Amino acid sequence: MHPGEIATVLNIRSDSAQGAETTLRSCRMSDGSVMRYRDLGAGPVLLLVHGWAASGDFFDTIADLLATEFRVVIPDLRAHGETPAGEAALDIDLLANDLQTLIDALELDDITALGWSMGATVLWQLIARNGHARFAGLIIEDMSPRILNTEGWALGMATGMDIAGSGRAVEAMRNDWPAYAAAFAPKMFARGRAAREPEMIADIVARLSQRHGGAMADFWLSMASQDLREALPSMNLPTLVISGARSEAYGPETSRYLVDSLPEAQSVTFANSGHAPHLEEPQEFASAVTQFANRVHAAAVTHHNTEGKAS
Repeated sequence: MHPGEIATVLNIRSDSAQGAETTLRSCRMSDGSVMRYRDLGAGPVLLLVHGWAASGDFFDTIADLLATEFRVVIPDLRAHGETPAGEAALDIDLLANDLQTLIDALELDDITALGWSMGATVLWQLIARNGHARFAGLIIEDMSPRILNTEGWALGMATGMDIAGSGRAVEAMRNDWPAYAAAFAPKMFARGRAAREPEMIADIVARLSQRHGGAMADFWLSMASQDLREALPSMNLPTLVISGARSEAYGPETSRYLVDSLPEAQSVTFANSGHAPHLEEPQEFASAVTQFANRVHAAAVTHHNTEGKAS
């Protein structure tokens, strides 16, 4: 395979509600490594980009719901899920490059891209560097443009994590990743959910524990170094900012900051969710995404038709 070349590699059993088999495909990256991704349904393109330490299958439930109306493309980022780490240095720039390679290989246009947590950082970095000509809309799920808190910036992680706290977290990741994953998993969800649904949390812990602690620490360090605040005002495309009212990751002020900073942003808050509304309220989440994606796709079609007549 050459860079950007795609192939079908194997069939996997989805964990979705329908339990249907889906085809896992591969796309060769510029350094020779292979990204695994799924390509479901038909219609306007939805690109779903997962968060740190997760994988594309964290979107299984909403993917089934969305694939009835959209073409849903779901990559596993490097060192996550079925995509190997490769030999390149693991950072946000590399993930953005990989995502651009996939978009080019599949010739995707008028994309509505959803970035959950670190996935939003990857999309912001890609757009800041390459522009948003290939995108119709952007959905940000519970993320801050700068995750570490500093003097004068308190809209990073709701725990108040600063540089020193991040350093301690990285040390813990490298020293005992399974223990770190077990402590991290419950904090992805609304407060109290872990006690009510221990089996669900145990499943998430098992999936997170499959990651390599060193790779996750490298990505965390890169994510923690990002400051995309100055780039936001130039991202002039329709944006939906999604948050969970009971998130332990970011507070409501962070979402308000994004709406104020992005030129065409609106917000929706899920009352019973934490950091992962797509897992906690999937039906409602899919409905919000569908409404937004249909609206921005219609606007993109109108824009293309107007351009065609003008030319």
